[in-house]
Amino acid sequence: MKVYSFFRGGIKFEDRFAPESVQSRLAFLPEMVVIPLASEFGSRSIPVVSTGQHIEEGMLIARGQGSGSANIHSPVPGRLVKTVKWEPAPGFLADALVIRLEGGFNKLGKPETRYEWTDLNWFELRSLISEYGVIEMEGLGRPLCDIFSKNTIAGSPLTFVVRCVFDDPWLSAEYCLCRERLEAVSEGCLITARAAGAASIMFAVSASERELGRALLEAAKQNDTSGQFTFTEVLVGSRYPQHSDYAMEIVLRRYEKGEDPIKGGVFMLSPTTAAAVYDAVALRIPVLERYVAVGGPVLKHRAVIKARIGSRLRDLFAECGGFTEKTEESSVTAVIGSPLLGRAAVTLDEPILKTSRSVFVSKVKRCAVASKKYPWLNKINKFLPVAACISCGECRSVCPVKLDPEDIYKEINYGKNGMVDSTCIGCGCCEAVCPSNLPLCTVIARTQFKGSGCAV
Repeated sequence: MKVYSFFRGGIKFEDRFAPESVQSRLAFLPEMVVIPLASEFGSRSIPVVSTGQHIEEGMLIARGQGSGSANIHSPVPGRLVKTVKWEPAPGFLADALVIRLEGGFNKLGKPETRYEWTDLNWFELRSLISEYGVIEMEGLGRPLCDIFSKNTIAGSPLTFVVRCVFDDPWLSAEYCLCRERLEAVSEGCLITARAAGAASIMFAVSASERELGRALLEAAKQNDTSGQFTFTEVLVGSRYPQHSDYAMEIVLRRYEKGEDPIKGGVFMLSPTTAAAVYDAVALRIPVLERYVAVGGPVLKHRAVIKARIGSRLRDLFAECGGFTEKTEESSVTAVIGSPLLGRAAVTLDEPILKTSRSVFVSKVKRCAVASKKYPWLNKINKFLPVAACISCGECRSVCPVKLDPEDIYKEINYGKNGMVDSTCIGCGCCEAVCPSNLPLCTVIARTQFKGSGCAV
């Protein structure tokens, strides 16, 4: 079977500090959770609880207000003790509810009640997905119903693409979820496709994980008792950023030339999102926990952890045995998300979000010599002084969209922001290979978002 990939650029992303995707581990229940009321680029949800109020597990604590925001539920039972604020990104002030663990659980450890969904129409399914606060469990965390509405075109066929692409070693949490919740993922794909009005489901799978893709495909076919959907499988490469929308679109365009062309619209989601849809519709459970890959050179152990939403970073590090003996907490920095594209946490008390697929922790000061072997370390090296550009051309050679990051970066520094090319996909390849440690992708993407009117 042919393996499809994007044409140029990209990098081979390897990391010995990422946890192995063998088996997940259930985290201890946190004594306190922090629940943000908005994602970094989303609209704020409105709290429906007050300070001092007792809250049950899975209880609605904030209601979404229109496009861009989603319902938020408490991952633990407890008492709302206060509201806090911090600035995770320049110009973006986040506020969150702090809940102290108290009382008994009504979801954890209880027998699951399964609800039949096959008789529900697309509107009823979307209502359940919205009610239980399901969002895109990666990236910007867009509400799922917003994605459905955007991709619904009257009279045009729609294909749902499930991204089982592992071009990033920090996707080990998603790999574990696919293995351990295969039935939930496969049935969640069917529910998602029906809610979106899709006629076909495509599994885009890394060529090295063909066995996993075949298992998901067969499980989905078996669960589709009505024969409503058509299923296809596409094998893709594992060169980063194959997982991105841009690279996946190239794959689909090349696949269109084959025997089974894709006609109409396409939307892509991760298996983690499909599992969340299954929980909301088939089990009537909101997003209370997620699989998170936790690792880094200063941790005693690395692991894929099933953690409650709102768990603080320090709690996850404690699950991994804490820091090594020669490491002090004041000397480390945590990156939420893949080290290549993640955001440096302001404090170790920041919480795990629905979109937090991984957490990387390292010392602030790192030897830049290691960047040759592990180029993504430049992401962490941004805490070190940058050197002058040496015009080596490495950034141009790895850019998958044929841009000149060096030239754009210099134009921005000279104040000519109008020169920013809107086709930058923010993959971070240029920043990863830059020997001068220039924040190329960070600056270009931020300027691009500002130019489009997006908050950053």
